Amino acid sequence: MKKIMFVALALILGLASCVKDKQYPGINITNVSYSPAAVTENSDVTVSATISCFNSFEAKLVYTINDNSTTLNMASNGDAYTAVIPAQPDNTTVNFYVEASNADATTKSATMSYTVGAVQVDYSVLRINELNGNDKFIEIFNNGNDAIPMSNVTIYKDTEKLIWTGKSSVTIEPGAYLLLYSEDVINDHPEIDTALYMFHSGLSAKKNVRIELKTPAGVSVDDFNLTQIELNGEAYGYPGNQAPASYSRNANTDWYYADATPGAANVDGENIVLGLEGGVTPPAPTPDYTNIVLNELNGDTKFIEIYNKGTLDLSLEGMYITKDGNEEDIKWTADATVIVPAHSYILLYSADVQADHPEHPTNLFFNSGLSAKKTVRIALYMPDGTERDVFTRGSTGEWGQTISNVAPQSYARTPDGGDWKLADPTPGEANPATGDDIPQE
Repeated sequence: MKKIMFVALALILGLASCVKDKQYPGINITNVSYSPAAVTENSDVTVSATISCFNSFEAKLVYTINDNSTTLNMASNGDAYTAVIPAQPDNTTVNFYVEASNADATTKSATMSYTVGAVQVDYSVLRINELNGNDKFIEIFNNGNDAIPMSNVTIYKDTEKLIWTGKSSVTIEPGAYLLLYSEDVINDHPEIDTALYMFHSGLSAKKNVRIELKTPAGVSVDDFNLTQIELNGEAYGYPGNQAPASYSRNANTDWYYADATPGAANVDGENIVLGLEGGVTPPAPTPDYTNIVLNELNGDTKFIEIYNKGTLDLSLEGMYITKDGNEEDIKWTADATVIVPAHSYILLYSADVQADHPEHPTNLFFNSGLSAKKTVRIALYMPDGTERDVFTRGSTGEWGQTISNVAPQSYARTPDGGDWKLADPTPGEANPATGDDIPQE
């Protein structure tokens, strides 16, 4: 018994030590930026950061000028932290980082810098131009008219991970490309300078990914944020959702799947990338109305039954019914709530018998009568006005003429979706397998 208690105590202590050793980094610092982007000798510079932690912590801004460091406490508003570096003389270079610490951990951001009075660079002309998770490269394009120095321009992956920082020797000429390869494939590219043109991460062709390009001030200038990659597998049949080639910008700047062109002009693709944050909304699939049929009509108890022959539930929104060849006189239109389950039915009753069916939804009554002893034409139309299905009794084309009375039997497709016959009524249920010929006089 003592041995069992000892083991249990050891387990409890072990669990306690697991809890103490955190599974997460503890303190996360993201979105470090400064403003204004163009710093003059009269500019106080506000440094901002997003900091989160499960426990309390202190946040500080550390900035250095000519090897002299100053530490400032950062003010907080929720997860947003700020501190202000006072104005400095022209040509002063200021380096800074954000630091957060508590009893368990200390975390520092990457060091950033600015030079007072430096010529302002228009980084807005930079754009992420091509991403390839198969060959694992990132391509940046300069769409402007001037060369862009890439010193301290950064690339982040999945919001928080800094994967590349531009060195002072890297510049993109106007109309030119900057090509970066993942450290995962660097051995395949002995021609590149890894200190300048390698990013520190993998890049997948079959997973959601976010690649964000930021100025030296930490301002985002472009953001590829794929959040629903599965939409592409569904729409285009890509196995495992895997991109067949590159995520590539077409001439209209939208993202498409296209053949890889690393370091060269993109080719236009045909399949637009779906599931991008702020991108193109996936097109709704076109409903297959060929599976929707008129299935049973009864002039005695005055109902129309619609049947879905298909294997998918289908909305009838916008479909409508006319009577006796008058296409302008619509007797019923389906609203967005009318959905027919696969291999199932929707039952419509005439407004003439609405009082007999107080339990029936009000949007499932058609505005007409229906007779068991007259010639009739009931047509079902698709939302675009194309006739989908029709039932006619009588061959003269003169509708509403009195002929033989078939009550109480129904005009029914036998079996469901089959040929029109005269059969016992089965409202909202499967029709008989067979029936009799419908008398036409």
